[in-house]
Amino acid sequence: MTTPIPLLINPKAGSLFRSGLKAWLDTHRADFRLISTRSAEDLTEKARELAESGEPIVAAAGGDGTLMCAAQGIIDTRAALGILPCGTMNVFSRELGIGSRRFDTALAAMRGDVRQEVDIFTVNGTPFLQLAGFGPDASIIRRITPRMKKHLGAASHVVTGMQVAVEHHPIITVTLPDGEQVCGTQVILGNGKRYGGEGHLFANARYNDGLLDAAIIQLESTGILFEVISYMLMKGATDRNTTDFTQLRQFPSCTITAEATLDYQLDGDYAGTILPGESAVIERMPHPLRICVPATPEPVTHFGRLLAHPVLETMRKQIERMKEAVHQLD
Repeated sequence: MTTPIPLLINPKAGSLFRSGLKAWLDTHRADFRLISTRSAEDLTEKARELAESGEPIVAAAGGDGTLMCAAQGIIDTRAALGILPCGTMNVFSRELGIGSRRFDTALAAMRGDVRQEVDIFTVNGTPFLQLAGFGPDASIIRRITPRMKKHLGAASHVVTGMQVAVEHHPIITVTLPDGEQVCGTQVILGNGKRYGGEGHLFANARYNDGLLDAAIIQLESTGILFEVISYMLMKGATDRNTTDFTQLRQFPSCTITAEATLDYQLDGDYAGTILPGESAVIERMPHPLRICVPATPEPVTHFGRLLAHPVLETMRKQIERMKEAVHQLD
């Protein structure tokens, strides 16, 4: 007989029903010991209590933000994080090969013996798993209300994105450990390849190399959007396919400041606003996080198959040839 895995869950979360997790859990009652949570803080505290009591696995049901709350409770312990990805994007779960809403795969990973260590970085002491964004993408997220997220899902980003697109964006300065300063209007920090779902923004990023990958974009909102989409079509930005409007960097830490108020997001959730004269300090935590991962990653998704379509593949190659020609001229 298998021992039930403690599963942290918000019983009132609409994602349980929209994702099908509620129905799935009804057929897997013996596999889990459900533990209800009332808030993000409550989830973190209960995760910590479970880890410190000796539980080898502490599982959480939710999206990237919920998983980060659980991770905060078990960092620096011997427990591994189990993931039941039922959020909107589930970027971190996709990165680790669990996929999005692949609950059978997630359970098999918890019952298996493969554990992956993942670097954890912080912004002013607050950890994030996959992504941190400074600039328009965070302003878009800040304006998404719970009602919009419930009824529109991922499309809510389009609605608020139209509002942010007509605004002025402050200049952001990223100061690297060697003193180099790089400026832009949108800064995206990635601990993995993916951004916004299945698409790859950073071609060479790895979540266990001790480094963050950064894309520092020097455009306004619409330009930023097209810049990011072009890199996703090319399966991730590299030094060979970036335009003059994007600077790529890798580093273990940095400091971010801005000329005006600057929103930032962590793992797809609005995390705060930096005021003029303030700074965001990004650092790597000394201990990695252990994650239950499948022995065989989930196969390519519908989005991945779309990116492999011959028409998009031809477009991608044409863009790469054009950018290669520009680099040769330089």
